[in-house]
Amino acid sequence: MRANPIGVFDSGVGGLNVLRKCAELMPDEKFIYLADEARMPYGVKPAAEIRLAALQSAERLFSMNCKALVVACNTATVTAIDDIRALFSARPVIGLEPAVKPCYRELGKSGKAVALVTAATYNSAKFARLVDNCDGKIIPLAVPELAKLIEDHTDDIRAIAPFVRDVLAPYKNAEAVILGCSHYTYIADLIREAYDGDVKIYDGATGAAERLRYCLAISDLTAPIGVGGGIRFYSTYVRDV
Repeated sequence: MRANPIGVFDSGVGGLNVLRKCAELMPDEKFIYLADEARMPYGVKPAAEIRLAALQSAERLFSMNCKALVVACNTATVTAIDDIRALFSARPVIGLEPAVKPCYRELGKSGKAVALVTAATYNSAKFARLVDNCDGKIIPLAVPELAKLIEDHTDDIRAIAPFVRDVLAPYKNAEAVILGCSHYTYIADLIREAYDGDVKIYDGATGAAERLRYCLAISDLTAPIGVGGGIRFYSTYVRDV
């Protein structure tokens, strides 16, 4: 079991940043990445559809003998991770959450931060509880179309710079921006430009990778040293021919 792969999934390319952090932190581990592109984006779908998609992705990865699972999607985490853990209770299941807590701890006394999220995350009770505990310093901002825009412009991300500037324009006094969707890591540079470089950016990828490493260790599932890691990629998208 220790030599088995770790499953990682997202609705598209967003989770690749989480995968990269995990692979950097655990170079001896093998990973399987599943991009559920057929149902991308998750963030604008009803909770029942997101839950079904996430459960099916988890089931597919565990059927490939994965020893652990990383839900590399904020939307799927807040919507479905409890259901995934209930069904696959014998395996470690790690979620991706917006880095609200570390951002809140590091804000200045009168500082504010914007939490960019999908509509599904914005409407979730779990995210609401996170924000409610931050004394009004975290401003949640749902941008339903942003993940799809990023997915469609990964080869020319600067094309959506005007859209990013317009979204953030009302929040020019924010000290920080929280990336509450794994896709948003692709626009980190555009966000910095919108603030003329004077902003701190938080995402949950590093925290998820560190949590995975910890859970593997306490479950005695860490890969043997020196066996060599690797990554396999899969997609649910079927191209017409």
